[in-house]
Amino acid sequence: MKKTNTGTAIRKMICTAMVMVWMLIAAVPAFAAPKIKAAEYEGNGRVEVDFSSKVKYKNVKVSVKDNKGASYSVKINEKDNDDLTFTIKNYKAGRTYTYTISGVRKNKEKTYGKVTGKVTIPAASGTPRVKKTDYDRKDKELEFDFASDVQWKNAKVVITDGKKNYSVRILEKDKDSIEVKVSGLKVGSKYTYKISGVRVKGTSVYQTISGTFVARDN
Repeated sequence: MKKTNTGTAIRKMICTAMVMVWMLIAAVPAFAAPKIKAAEYEGNGRVEVDFSSKVKYKNVKVSVKDNKGASYSVKINEKDNDDLTFTIKNYKAGRTYTYTISGVRKNKEKTYGKVTGKVTIPAASGTPRVKKTDYDRKDKELEFDFASDVQWKNAKVVITDGKKNYSVRILEKDKDSIEVKVSGLKVGSKYTYKISGVRVKGTSVYQTISGTFVARDN
């Protein structure tokens, strides 16, 4: 009669059990958080995060910290099935921000989780730049929109056609625009503007900038 090798039998049982456990684990799909395909800074603290697959949300939240450890309030602007846009309030230029989006999952998953990414807000350029002008002939109002956030101090706007200066009154100064009341402009004519007492947000020197525009009734 053969003797049973107890140690060998136990080892075989353990190996068999481990194989079965791994097979069970492989058979159950693990939760996979959605992957971030890209994150784009759109200006004025606004960030768009694109996912690599369709997603769903539940009680979604976004938290943000910069590379110095400071936390920021965030406003979620839009939630789509493959992207999310949020705005970092009171952001500081020239810093890298780590954002965490919680309450998000892949479209076919059951469990909601969170994803983390980074985005850099570039340092402010030295000179404010007007990206477009809007002229309302009926109300005689002209608005200058800037390409970045700006700050104001003793602002003044001068508009001329090369022969005379037009009467200008500032109606409103915003973080990325200035609106003035101006009479006598002719639609289709070209004018020169000079805006003083303005600086890019985060820079130290207030400047005077100038350029030209055509009065188009928008």
